[in-house]
Amino acid sequence: MVPSVPADPSAGTALQPSRLLKLCPAITSAKALCVAFSGGLDSTVLLHLLWQLRNQGLLTAPLRALHVHHGLQRGADAWLEHCRQLCQQWNIAFTGSCVDAAARRGESPEARAREARYQAYAVELQPDEFLVQAHHCDDQAETLLLRLMRGSGVAGLSGMPVERVLAHGRLLRPLLGLHKQELEAYALHHKLPHVEDPSNADHRYDRNFLRAEILPRLQQRWPEAAASLVRSVELLQEAETLLHELAALDLSSAGLEFPNRLSLPALRQLSPARQRNLLRHWLLQQPEELAGTEMSYQLLQRCVHELIAPQTDEYAMLEWGEGRKARQLHRYRSALYLLLPLPQVPASCSWDPDMLLQLPAPLGCLQWMLPAVANTAELLPLEVSFRHGSERVNKPDGHHQSLKHYCQQRGIPPWLRDLIPLLYHGHELSAIGEDLLPDTMLARVVKNVRPIRWQRSQLLCGW
Repeated sequence: MVPSVPADPSAGTALQPSRLLKLCPAITSAKALCVAFSGGLDSTVLLHLLWQLRNQGLLTAPLRALHVHHGLQRGADAWLEHCRQLCQQWNIAFTGSCVDAAARRGESPEARAREARYQAYAVELQPDEFLVQAHHCDDQAETLLLRLMRGSGVAGLSGMPVERVLAHGRLLRPLLGLHKQELEAYALHHKLPHVEDPSNADHRYDRNFLRAEILPRLQQRWPEAAASLVRSVELLQEAETLLHELAALDLSSAGLEFPNRLSLPALRQLSPARQRNLLRHWLLQQPEELAGTEMSYQLLQRCVHELIAPQTDEYAMLEWGEGRKARQLHRYRSALYLLLPLPQVPASCSWDPDMLLQLPAPLGCLQWMLPAVANTAELLPLEVSFRHGSERVNKPDGHHQSLKHYCQQRGIPPWLRDLIPLLYHGHELSAIGEDLLPDTMLARVVKNVRPIRWQRSQLLCGW
């Protein structure tokens, strides 16, 4: 929405609570509202507007406030108490959440504080509850300028949406259509007490630098600068919507049975720009186990040039991210596979068939499926091991083949070949994964019936 003209500070009643419902109609459909309440001017105005709507009978959903205590400033404890007392005065339920927001080596303090804050929101938000934030037009303009300086694409330049999914509920930003000046006038008229974070005056932080030095100069030259920047954000949001629609169409052609796989032949029918657009969209559609990662433009280019463009199905892999955000993209047999990094090769161990054998995640476990044979001693000893490189596999015709060729014939992908469990009965290789090998002592004991179930995540293992 294009923001309105800034209010005259003397016109303290220009902003009425009912206007909030016009700016963000989703407020009326919320089952419960939780205001992200820092105690600063913006969030205090937002909470007061919603409090007035409740008092006027225009808001029936339960209303509460959530304050995130970052612990980064000396006054943080006092801010928490200020927020608690103000909510008590207005009869609004209050929750305080303490987080560790200290930046680690190499981290941006701003980014770390934001990450900690949103982690707290995700934990505290109740199912179907809406988190309401006080970002306004000037914040949106600052966000666009920041992301321009970082070289963001259409998705990044689309700025902050008025509404989006967050954890078990949704996030609303009903003030994006208002200028900071309108909020200041409202706070002045209603004599709203609020706290001021001294770090807001520290121009070492990029957003503070833009807010104090760049935007005022832009507005001196172009009075409608903030409104124009927000209008550009809205156009970029529209472009982003169209790109998502195009990507959804492409995914319907390139998607495979599992959501973490894409067809290489279908991808190669698209232009490089559409390939990158599809990959971005595809990452956003991943199930929970693989969600929460993205690729930079440089990584997307590498994916196109190294994995998609070469007219070959020869195995290749690209990896990125660290810790819980680490991901791998594998090319194998006409498909791309998105996976978590797999564990190191486990040590060999004995296996009692009466017990589940737990393997490192996400390899799952082995389960013996047959009832005990007449002489259980014939099953023992059983040992589970992993590939060393010299294994030979019996073939039905009496010949042997290498374990590598066995895996290739059965489509076991290269990244899993060192991790597929090998079952030894005594010193004889008797089963590979779930496959019982013929003409082995174990096959004769169990009468050639497949005795093993390997319960694994095909989504995370890729096979």
